[in-house]
Amino acid sequence: MTRFYLDGQLYDAREGESVLDTLIRHGQQVNYSCKKGVCKTCLVQHLEGDINIGAQRGLTSGLKARHYICACQAVVSDELKLKSILPHDLFTPAVLEQKQYLNQSIVRIALKVEQGFIHQPGQYINLRRFDGVTRSYSLTNSPSDDLLELHVRRKYNGQFSDWLYHQANIGEKLLVQGPMGASSYDSQCQDNKLIIIAFGSGLGVAVSIVREALSHQHQGEIHLYVGGREMDDLYLHAELLQMMLEHRHFFYHACITGHHDVMPTGRRVMLGDPFNEAVKAHKFDRQQHLFLCGEPSLVNQSRKMAFLNGFPIERVHTLSFEYKDLRTRPRDS
Repeated sequence: MTRFYLDGQLYDAREGESVLDTLIRHGQQVNYSCKKGVCKTCLVQHLEGDINIGAQRGLTSGLKARHYICACQAVVSDELKLKSILPHDLFTPAVLEQKQYLNQSIVRIALKVEQGFIHQPGQYINLRRFDGVTRSYSLTNSPSDDLLELHVRRKYNGQFSDWLYHQANIGEKLLVQGPMGASSYDSQCQDNKLIIIAFGSGLGVAVSIVREALSHQHQGEIHLYVGGREMDDLYLHAELLQMMLEHRHFFYHACITGHHDVMPTGRRVMLGDPFNEAVKAHKFDRQQHLFLCGEPSLVNQSRKMAFLNGFPIERVHTLSFEYKDLRTRPRDS
């Protein structure tokens, strides 16, 4: 057994166990979401003792300077001493100002943040409600807007997303942490072809990247591939068709991935997987950038397939929506 302290309380950890897993095993109520060091919801402050390099991987220089570490990535060492972080040290107050249902499973949430908030499309925030439950969501609007916009998919047994969809009201007070993440549009790639693939609710953040590129007068072709099981999943379909008419170098490809006996007609929709359609249409090379947005399993699988198809891994930008899966049975891939 290896011992460590959190807020002066002693915990016994198993060999190679993370701080987060130890706390969960001891029945402690700890905020976490992805357990992969991505969401930054399980941060604690390091006071004494040795920490592994991975404990601070992905943190900003400001968070590192305050000696913050990710509990899910910190491997317990003897006599390690940690301190819990108070919400006001990391979070900014926000108010829910707008709420709009985009389809039967996705709701648009717009937040007013009390302090200045600078972000880029492709970054994400941590959103915390009154009881401390915290989840990560990608931002879907321009950094010049006054509000922060999120497209949230209501998940089966989703403690936070279901609350946002059904119960959260205008005027609801929340806390916001961020922005975080670096998978955003870079104007230095202005002449390159952009291939952006969205799975499910990844559509919102994918469109925000397209808009950002267009606002910077991007010169290369921009191809957006969107996948959904039903037409209802293509909730920005009409808007994207209009955008394609307004920008000659922007191309929108709508893909239905579910099983259909009859091909949708008159709507510029194809049957097939968005990644496979992109592979068939484009020969990957070093003059392109690939953005993958949405469900983690689909994003990670597509990233692997892109590499196997010869796409330079440094030009693959992933925005996977990691979440805490509360199912008693594993999710189907």
